[in-house]
Amino acid sequence: MNSDGAWPAFPADGEPVDAFVTALTPRLRAMLRRCKLGDHEIDDVLQEVWLRFLEHRDAIRHPERAAGWLRTVAIREAMRALRRCHSESPSEEVTTGVSTPDPNDVPADDISRRDRDRTLWRVVAALPDRDRVLAQLIARAPHLTYTDLAARLGVAPASVGQLRTRCLRRLRRALRQAGITASD
Repeated sequence: MNSDGAWPAFPADGEPVDAFVTALTPRLRAMLRRCKLGDHEIDDVLQEVWLRFLEHRDAIRHPERAAGWLRTVAIREAMRALRRCHSESPSEEVTTGVSTPDPNDVPADDISRRDRDRTLWRVVAALPDRDRVLAQLIARAPHLTYTDLAARLGVAPASVGQLRTRCLRRLRRALRQAGITASD
């Protein structure tokens, strides 16, 4: 938005996009910070968003909706970035919560626990995209409200409960198939 509260004018054909990009980038950056991306990931996502804008600029039929389109692209790219970051290797915070070494454990128990944890995260990585992101958010940030989860997933808050239930059901089924049961 401009200082007067109006959205910047959509650049006409042949006009430079610099003012449009300069005006909307801080708003997109703030939105991406709420997605819990690091500065490096935010820069990558913004680069992808503006590249997509340049690629599809001529196809945008409703310039007044361009800011909304950019927000949607940014959220989708943020979700992809989160999946990439978290499917490559779980954060230390997540694995620490799953397997805190007990000084009374024998080395074989520790190895078994680590093997189980690797299997768990491999199973999570194989879930459908939305389930994988939701499972990682639940594990990494259990304090998030349904409203927070909805914002991160790009869904209505009212649907989070059902999505969570389905996700956990799929995860339990996949863990059973992988040989991990509740008694392990």
